[in-house]
Amino acid sequence: MSHMILRRADRLTEAGGDAGAGLLDVVFAPSAEAVRVSIKDGKATLTHGPFDDTVAGFSIIDAPSVPDAVEWLRRWPAGEEPAVLEIRQSGCPDNCHAIRDAAGSGDTQQRYAVLLRSSPDLEHEVPVARDKITALDAHNAAEAEAGTLVAADGLRGTARGARVKVARQAFSVIDGPFTEIKELIAGFWLIRAASMEDAIAWAIRNPYPTGPDVEVEIRPVLNNPHAAFGADLQSAEARMRAEQLEAGMRAHFTA
Repeated sequence: MSHMILRRADRLTEAGGDAGAGLLDVVFAPSAEAVRVSIKDGKATLTHGPFDDTVAGFSIIDAPSVPDAVEWLRRWPAGEEPAVLEIRQSGCPDNCHAIRDAAGSGDTQQRYAVLLRSSPDLEHEVPVARDKITALDAHNAAEAEAGTLVAADGLRGTARGARVKVARQAFSVIDGPFTEIKELIAGFWLIRAASMEDAIAWAIRNPYPTGPDVEVEIRPVLNNPHAAFGADLQSAEARMRAEQLEAGMRAHFTA
């Protein structure tokens, strides 16, 4: 089962510091470079960052359950600032088709994350009409085939998730659901685009099945966020990745 690990943004990440201790696959530029697009009654309104209630990046890991994902995060290297990590089960309640790594390896073209901001309906998994999901799946498949869409998936409500706080002297876990719905993410698209303006145009024409009124946040993705990591963090990253791979293989061959 796939789970998304979201790093909540904080003073360190917003200042351009390490967002993922080398362990996040997708790291965003600080939210001062972000744009929120609110689509209402067919009209788009733009709000430029920075934002207080946002995230700094994410990874998607294979873990049988939330408790297993929590155990994986116990290996997260504690830094100077506490890290707040949100665990969310991947997937759409209405079974939309996920897009996985359509970019392939070695892709260095600029990418942007289009983050679907949550709502009460999304958080409570109110059913969506099948024809809207079908239209989204077709659009995603065409965009992936064209080379624009790199990855996409939904996130289940936070009743299926948890939050972990990692500090030098403490490790705490809070189970969902969470009440601050406007701060939550309900899904994402990772796209290639020549500029923020092109990413905004793509986001506006995207056929959101939960529309017509939606809000998304668009974040530039750092193409090489871990280049400056020291030996200790690189070693910690390699160790965690190796342990995750070993656990996944063990689960596969003993199932």
